[in-house]
Amino acid sequence: MYMVLDSDSWFWKNVVKAISILKKGACKAVTNGRTTKIWRDPWIPHLKGFIPKPRIGISTNDNFVVDLLLEDGGWDISKLNGLFDRETVSAILKGGTPTGMGNDRWVWTLEKSGLFTCKSAYLTQALDRAQQCAVAPALWNKLWNSKVLERHKILWWCILSNALPVRSVIGRRFHVQDTSCPLCGIGEETMEHLFLSCDVSMHLWRSSPWGIYPICNAGIRAWDWVKFIWNLNSRGIRVDEVFLYASIVVDTIWRLRNDIIHNSARLDVLKCIDVICISYAELHDAILPSSPPHLEGIWKPPPQDWIKLNCDVRVGLDSMCIAVVARNHQGSVVRIHTAQLNFVDPLCGEAAACCSAVDLALLLGFKYVLVESDSRIVINAINGMESHWAIENYVSFCVKSSPSFSCCNFIYASRTCNFTAHNVANWAFINKLYGNIPINSVPVNLLCNDQQV
Repeated sequence: MYMVLDSDSWFWKNVVKAISILKKGACKAVTNGRTTKIWRDPWIPHLKGFIPKPRIGISTNDNFVVDLLLEDGGWDISKLNGLFDRETVSAILKGGTPTGMGNDRWVWTLEKSGLFTCKSAYLTQALDRAQQCAVAPALWNKLWNSKVLERHKILWWCILSNALPVRSVIGRRFHVQDTSCPLCGIGEETMEHLFLSCDVSMHLWRSSPWGIYPICNAGIRAWDWVKFIWNLNSRGIRVDEVFLYASIVVDTIWRLRNDIIHNSARLDVLKCIDVICISYAELHDAILPSSPPHLEGIWKPPPQDWIKLNCDVRVGLDSMCIAVVARNHQGSVVRIHTAQLNFVDPLCGEAAACCSAVDLALLLGFKYVLVESDSRIVINAINGMESHWAIENYVSFCVKSSPSFSCCNFIYASRTCNFTAHNVANWAFINKLYGNIPINSVPVNLLCNDQQV
């Protein structure tokens, strides 16, 4: 624990502050466990705090994580259950089996790539400062990922953070003779008044083709208005279009306000509405192009001599079930395998299902293999198109096992092409049937390719 005294230098104070930030996201990814201490190092990325707590009566010595592994590289479940509580064991197993390849390394868990970014470090501090911790981070992420111009995102951030130099904000720091709204001259220029309740702003909002505008006599805040817009999808409205229009409106209001103050510009509401409509038409075509019609896929059997293994996961409250259905070129089922996972994480479950498919193909000696999953993230990670630290061990197993086949491909399949595995996983989970499942014991209607049962 590093202490900070009032007499310490500015540099040292910031070093200690940086350490506290790094502790929120830095964790060791175990590959062989030889350099990671069980009780001192952060090594369980799926556990809050990353460092395990011992069961009552267990001594915390300087043993390394390698002591928790079997000779084949898998986790020694009996040791895990003896040292840790159920939550910790579940978090350890969620990460998959260590690859054993290379040394343990550090990952930044606040980014899926595992690489440190200033943005994620800033957001974790913003979470601590947020008054509504359960809501604010998700809203910030949604803002930064929204389909608007980057300057629009910055402007929204300034509005929602109360960081724009409107007269009421300046007046709290310095003496300002006039704090009235420069657009309407009525009322104090607060963030909510300028962008929501001002008469001029209200005319601009009413110009929207959806007929929506803020009702300000209810004490609405800027965050409330943004959340209202983002929830319009429940009413069949395309949210991206509305938020793009809203972004242009607030940008126009801010530009107009500054022109009036600094350039003594003349207020022309109709001209502003024309500018908004023209800008929206131009940006809509560039940022929100029309998406091609969605064509539902159908499951197709593999070529002759190939085996296609569809896999999926059924998520429960405290456990999951993964299922693998193997079929030949005639579409006939040749093997069904299910397994229980004693943790809950949909992404890790999808990745574990792919590993189970590979394991089954190795066991049965298949040479030409197609593995299909409806998780695009997992398939992209296995194919090297993106990285995700949370499924790194699962991906490594699939990649490392691929050369054992004459040919092995991992393919993304939409849910409509993966109904069989989905149905079997759900059925096995409900009936608690795990292992190699006799094909004739599975209800025939579950093995359909075109509907969810």
